[in-house]
Amino acid sequence: MGYRAYHKDTTRYLAYHPGVKTNVEYFATAAAAKAAITREHKRGAICASNFDVASVEDFAKIEKTTTVKNLMSGKDVVQSVNTPRACDPSSELYWSM
Repeated sequence: MGYRAYHKDTTRYLAYHPGVKTNVEYFATAAAAKAAITREHKRGAICASNFDVASVEDFAKIEKTTTVKNLMSGKDVVQSVNTPRACDPSSELYWSM
């Protein structure tokens, strides 16, 4: 079992938040995820009250999605808000790889 640190409103991973130094998306324990939130709060990068921790199984139920247009076909694609740019069909990076 793993844990995710995420923004309560947007469900973006802590690692994807601007100004955050950690690049960890998946934590082994809930305490490690909470510690990462605390570290970033003390650095002044985030407000800790806006972030929460959930197990990977629970997070999969609450993660938000977004609709983007496929760059090549123009069709709508529903994807997670945490989809990396390299895996996003609405970006040139996806099609140039």
